[in-house]
Formats: sequence, structure tokens, C-alpha cells
Amino acid sequence: MRRFLTKLAITVAALFVLAYGLDWLITKNLRHSDARMFHTYNAIYNDSLQCNALIMGSSRGQVQYSTRIIDSITGLNSYNISVDGRCIDAEVTIYNFYRRHQHKPKVIIQNIDWGTLQMSNGYEREQYLPYLRKDNDLYQEIKEREDFSWADHYLPLMRYAGYHETIKEGLGLKAKMARPKNIERGFIPTDKEWDGAAFRAINALGFTVNDEAVEIFDRYLQRCKQEGIEVVMVFAPFYIGATEKMGSNADTMFALYQGFADKYGYPILNYTYDSVSYDTLNFYNASHLNRRGAEQFSLKLAQDLKNLLQ
Repeated sequence: MRRFLTKLAITVAALFVLAYGLDWLITKNLRHSDARMFHTYNAIYNDSLQCNALIMGSSRGQVQYSTRIIDSITGLNSYNISVDGRCIDAEVTIYNFYRRHQHKPKVIIQNIDWGTLQMSNGYEREQYLPYLRKDNDLYQEIKEREDFSWADHYLPLMRYAGYHETIKEGLGLKAKMARPKNIERGFIPTDKEWDGAAFRAINALGFTVNDEAVEIFDRYLQRCKQEGIEVVMVFAPFYIGATEKMGSNADTMFALYQGFADKYGYPILNYTYDSVSYDTLNFYNASHLNRRGAEQFSLKLAQDLKNLLQ
């Protein structure tokens, strides 16, 4: 019996050593991966971004705000930390991660729209995995929201269970993870042409908010105000046909955000009815500008920002 227990202990110890070794290798490689899912977190963690302005939002922030154009006109040095497929909870999470590793920005350009004040649905939860064990603040912030257990935080390899493509990426095997082309300090231009199929299938668009998301947004703006960070809230162009399908919901949305603007003294720039919003050549779907539209919008935004900040 004693001999058996000794062998069992040795086997368990060997498995733990192997697990920790694999965890270290996978995590190390993912922290230097150029896959889109990990790109922004890795840039924040590994690079000295030396930026004084941040662009924040969901995918609408990621593909529509050209850092190159905005910086060339305003004189800012910006980085786009928008999070694909996510709402304000995840946007604030990556901002908090940024603040733990980079300098405080002077300006935040915050994209706002019909989807901002909702809670994320767990899309691309893998983006947190390389930093979940190392960054206890990150774990504490998202553990309940993203359904991470204590084992995911403390035990090797547990958080990678079921994420086969992520494991392949971490082991240096052939992976199918998307990699952005021509990325410009977090801005990912898209060269797709208009596809209105999804837009035509929707009869009406609603605007709903989540109470927890509203609280997160309010605390975030309050913190920025206390720290002397200028926040400029922006309604980026949305295809006008989709805005029309919102009906009176659009006015409700504008009024809610105006309440935040009044409370904290932050300006709102609204491009909902800008000429860019009326031309499908500027969009690849009803809520996302393509490269052509993003560049036109960014030129207008940059000039307005320049005048506003001066």
C-alpha cells in the first residue's frame, strides 16, 4: 500500500509539473500572438504605447475610428482599445487593464450607441485567458460576469479546457484564428462592400439598457471626471435606414446619453444624421462602416475634435 501511494504521489506530481509547463508555454506564446482576439491586450501588456488618447467602443469603435487620421489632424497620439462584439462591461474591463500597465490618457473618445449599455454575452471569452492567472484584478472583475471559477484562476490549464484553437495557437500549431491586416494602432479597417441582407430582415430596432451596465458606465465616467480625463462621447454613423427603423427609440437613446453628458460636463458629437450615414457605399452592414466610410467619418470627427479640444 505504501509503495502504491508513493507511486501515485510521484505520478500526480509529474502530471502537475507537466501541466504547469504546458500552461507556461501556451500562455507565453498567446501573450505574443498577433491573432485579432489577443492583439489589444498583448499590445497593452507588452508595448510602451506612449499614447495620450484612447478610442473605446465595441466593433463599431474598432473598425470605424482611424487612429492615423485622427492623430494627423488633432495632434493627439491615440490608440484604439475597442473590443469586438462586446458592450460597456468589457470596454471598461480592458480600460482598467490598460490603466494597470500604461499611462493615464488625457482624452478618451468613447463610442456610444444602441448596444453600449447592455451586458456582454461571453463572445470571445478566450481573450482573457493569457492574463487570467497573472492578473488577480482582472480575475476578480470578470469571474462572475464571464463565469470563471477559482480553478480557472489557480490551477494550470483549467481555463483552456475546450478552447482547442486557442491551445493550438499557444502551442505554435497551425491555427485558424483571425489575424487583422493593416492594423493601425488598434484600428482595423474593413474593405467589405455593402450587404444589406440582415438589415432588410429586421422590421424594427429597439433600444434597451441593462441596469448593471448603466452603473458600470456611470462609475467609469465618474472616475474619469475625478482623474481629470476629458471624455468625448461619439455617436458614429449608423446607416440611416437602420436609424429610421429605431423610430422614437432613437430619441430615447439620445436623451439617456445626454443625461450622462449633462451630469459630468462631457460633450457629445452626434453623426447619426451626417451625410456619411446616407450612402451604403460607406458601409458593409447597417451598423459598421467600411474603410471608405471610416476614413470619411474619421476626417470629420478629427476636425471636430480639434476644434473642441482647443
